[in-house]
Amino acid sequence: MITVTKASGTREPFSEEKLRLSIQRAGIPADIQDQVIAHVNSKLYDNIPTSEIYQHLGEFLASSNPHAAAKYSLKQAIMALGPTGYPFENFIAEIVKTQGYQTELRSIIQGACIGHEIDVIAQKESKDGREKVMIEAKFHNLPGTKTTIHVALYTKSRFDDVRLNNNFTQAWIITNTKATSDVIAYAQCSSMRIISWNYPEKGNLRDLIEQSGLAPVTTLTDLSLNQMQKLLEQGVILCKDVCKKPSLLDTLGIEEEKKKHILSQAAFVCNL
Repeated sequence: MITVTKASGTREPFSEEKLRLSIQRAGIPADIQDQVIAHVNSKLYDNIPTSEIYQHLGEFLASSNPHAAAKYSLKQAIMALGPTGYPFENFIAEIVKTQGYQTELRSIIQGACIGHEIDVIAQKESKDGREKVMIEAKFHNLPGTKTTIHVALYTKSRFDDVRLNNNFTQAWIITNTKATSDVIAYAQCSSMRIISWNYPEKGNLRDLIEQSGLAPVTTLTDLSLNQMQKLLEQGVILCKDVCKKPSLLDTLGIEEEKKKHILSQAAFVCNL
């Protein structure tokens, strides 16, 4: 039995079923799914890192279906929103908007004791009254890094300070990787909401991104890291922004033929 080593260092048996489900979920065309599986199987060895599996899969898709490769690399694309956490905060605000919320980014508000900068404030009317949520967007750009208990503790402390003066109803922590079991237990105990890449089972970050139909510009595999950073610095976070305004690529010095290919990939990712 082949064992894989995850980013956290833990090992588990390789599951072809999990791999197939992941490529189906990413929208990889049905006619090449078996080819993808066969290619990955040909590269397996005992204790292979999961990152290497993703690399082999990405290489195969890049040569056979580059547009599909962009869709499969969602988790890596979110990590590429760094090195600062600002683009991730912007992206989270856009995701939350698709849930019916109005959002504010990086607002300075006064608590009972001190002032605080809140990553994202989200508000909407619900059947139970007006929701006003304080969101801590915790970004990590290294695989295997987990959001730890100190994040939950300081988020709850800040929430307690700003809640009454600002009519907040709940605190959320949204992170692009995993959260420790202590974070999840503390959040449940203190009535906070924790959303990580794969927690909760339904309504996790991956679910919310897929349901929103939004994808970051870092999904576009034909852009270099430098070109991605230039777009992020200009506040261009979403692929749909590039689809709506192709001239955003003009500042990157891209040849016309490559620009057409990038726009084609963006349209595919955005399901246009």
